[in-house]
Amino acid sequence: MILAQVLLIMATLMAFLPRRLEWLAAGLGLAALIPLPDGASVAMGLRGLWGDPSVTSLQLLIVLLVRRHLEPGFAPLRVDWHGPAAIALIAALFYPLALGVGNFDPYQLGYQPVLLIGSLGLAALFAWWRGQALWLWLLAIDLLAWAAGIPESPNLWDTLLDPLLAIVCAVLAVRNGLRTLMKNP
Repeated sequence: MILAQVLLIMATLMAFLPRRLEWLAAGLGLAALIPLPDGASVAMGLRGLWGDPSVTSLQLLIVLLVRRHLEPGFAPLRVDWHGPAAIALIAALFYPLALGVGNFDPYQLGYQPVLLIGSLGLAALFAWWRGQALWLWLLAIDLLAWAAGIPESPNLWDTLLDPLLAIVCAVLAVRNGLRTLMKNP
């Protein structure tokens, strides 16, 4: 999961750098692996700061890094405001409840996820009906990774969602929603 921090650094820098300077983002991302005098690296410090990203976050980071090298507007990678808004809304409901606001703890559903997987099946059907291939792939890979035991946490929620993803999705939902509103007043 230390390499996930490198992906995060690279994707963040690439969002602000012009395409001709992508090598700099890659170099700085890899430099984050170099141990500092105390033996820890910047990537290890970032992991300690905000923990491991979810499998969903890793997939979206990879999509973000690859997207720059595809033709503009490549249909499966276009993201409107609906998907990010759905993730941000789920997180806005999930995290307060998981932290003890109210009597229901949705985090417990992730250990015995029959109900959660059923809900994800409905979300997958909706994404398929709407022709949202990216969201179908994200969900399928999340579930495969969880079933294979790849994430350290046995909780399905940790595979699907993390706080950084929730924040980024909230920002994307607002930004993309405003862009859509400005195009279609």
